[in-house]
Amino acid sequence: MAESFYNIGGCIISVDWPEAYPTVEPFAGLRPFRTEPASPDYRILYGRELAQVDGAVVYNQFRYAEIDSLCTFAAKDNLFVFTMRESFTGTVLLNMHYRQGEKVVYSSSCSNLSALRFSLWFALGMLSAHDKMSFVHSSAIVYNGRAVLFLGESGTGKSTHASLWLDNVNGSHILNDDSPVLSTASGMPIVYGSPWSGKRPFHIQRHFPLAAVVRLSQAPHNSMRRLSVPAALAALQPSLPPALMQHEAFADKLIDIISDTISAVPVYRLECLPNADAALLCFHTVFNE
Repeated sequence: MAESFYNIGGCIISVDWPEAYPTVEPFAGLRPFRTEPASPDYRILYGRELAQVDGAVVYNQFRYAEIDSLCTFAAKDNLFVFTMRESFTGTVLLNMHYRQGEKVVYSSSCSNLSALRFSLWFALGMLSAHDKMSFVHSSAIVYNGRAVLFLGESGTGKSTHASLWLDNVNGSHILNDDSPVLSTASGMPIVYGSPWSGKRPFHIQRHFPLAAVVRLSQAPHNSMRRLSVPAALAALQPSLPPALMQHEAFADKLIDIISDTISAVPVYRLECLPNADAALLCFHTVFNE
């Protein structure tokens, strides 16, 4: 086993890798987040023999499309079990165990690089939720030292809108294009780059205070409005890890992060076309410029 240390979301994560480690690190975009050995905030330990958990209640099942695997999130008492299986054969690719309140996740070995990459994301999601930190399905762009999160369902145009900012807003840059980290541990929402950035390799080890959250929807026009508190909560909630939202032990913590965020920064809905006018409308509304 090889132990490596990463700084993700302002936290030190120690990972005991399986044999696939030399290949998975560059594949997963982890190298910019490597750091010197230090006392870790969280540990993720692969290559462990995990006992069968009988009677675990399934809270969520979903497909991980990148490798067409079936993922199951289950719990028994305060023990949480995450399993990835091949969809067609049912062969188990990986098992993970996490006990609520602990700072460590145990996992079986796995030779599938995509499964390793996703399992690391899921493990860190379980660990960090209790410390007011979560991944957010979004594109994060930065202007003048502050970040904006663009939310929306897959295919809504988050990446397109972020790219329109690059083309039309001088000084803007992308921090992450799929799964930045949102932390309210300091009392104010901070957005961190992460190794998980979708199809575009924005694996950037930086962080910025959050200026606003914008939920996008496609429309035949461009219009933007600030959301009320209940609407803002509803806009943010689907973009935090859906599987974790199915269990109250995590949902309560994730809702706390959302509440901290919407009390600190505005949340908007942008109905838009994929054009420069939409990006400029958003820019002027958020930054009053």
